[in-house]
Amino acid sequence: MYYLVYLLGVAYFLANGIGSAQRYLNFADHISLAFVLGPCVLILFCTRSFCAFGRGVTHAFGKRDAPVFRLEESLHAVRMVMETAAVSGGLAFLISTVNVFRGLAPSWAEADGMVWLLLDLSVALLPLFYLLVVCMVLLPPYYMLKKRLPGRAYRTGGETKSLEGAEAPEKEE
Repeated sequence: MYYLVYLLGVAYFLANGIGSAQRYLNFADHISLAFVLGPCVLILFCTRSFCAFGRGVTHAFGKRDAPVFRLEESLHAVRMVMETAAVSGGLAFLISTVNVFRGLAPSWAEADGMVWLLLDLSVALLPLFYLLVVCMVLLPPYYMLKKRLPGRAYRTGGETKSLEGAEAPEKEE
């Protein structure tokens, strides 16, 4: 339930940030989206982690009786997708930026060279937007899974507690 509220809040803030309905088309680029999400799906397929990734949300926000190895498996799958989105999105941004400047060189002498530069740069930034949205959507399941793993300590105020409720040992510096 809380995750649904979070997703609706993210959608609301993104919609308000983008603005009018005409501007939504500026953020639609299927090639950039495929370049970010394609490697995420591919890595889940190659590592056989589709199920672990799918269970990540249910383990994070629903099922409370999941074994520890399932929680760890789901945590690693969610983290793997976030890291893959970051790497593929960054790579797509670099490739797009290089292509923008390469394609700009012959037409720079023309009057509309600056217009093409701005249009192409806006498209080159879209992979960064997509990777940030993917990471933003997956952050709550990641941290909820991390919190649910036994033996993980977390801070509340000035004291450190483990998830089992016992005091965790303080680290010596």
